[in-house]
Amino acid sequence: MFREVLHEVTNYLATQSLLVQTISWLVIILLLIIGFYLLVSLLFFPGMYLFNRLTDKNKSNALSREELLLGQLTLKIHGDSIGEVMEIGSQTARSTYPARLYREKDRKENIVLEKGTKVIIIEFDDQGVAWVIENKNA
Repeated sequence: MFREVLHEVTNYLATQSLLVQTISWLVIILLLIIGFYLLVSLLFFPGMYLFNRLTDKNKSNALSREELLLGQLTLKIHGDSIGEVMEIGSQTARSTYPARLYREKDRKENIVLEKGTKVIIIEFDDQGVAWVIENKNA
């Protein structure tokens, strides 16, 4: 079947000028390349999609900045110093962040929050530092 079609096209183009023959063959080759590309894309797209979904390593356990989180200090915070807080309030993997006291008054009064103190993470700044206050209900 393919040979018959190719033979008919060749016979028809033989009656045309060299310019028409060249342009016609270029168009036929271009259409074949596009057709092959579309066929391969349609055949492999579902497999590629599933492979990408199953092996996506860009997923992160990091928490969104909008959530109000519970945490526990892993390094103490003294006044304006930087400590470390481990997020314990969500059901995902635990994450640690650098932490500072949220209230200016607590920083000026040199409030000390010892290691193991339960805190509430209020927000994160642009550098990823968690601003915390002591959780009095814990």
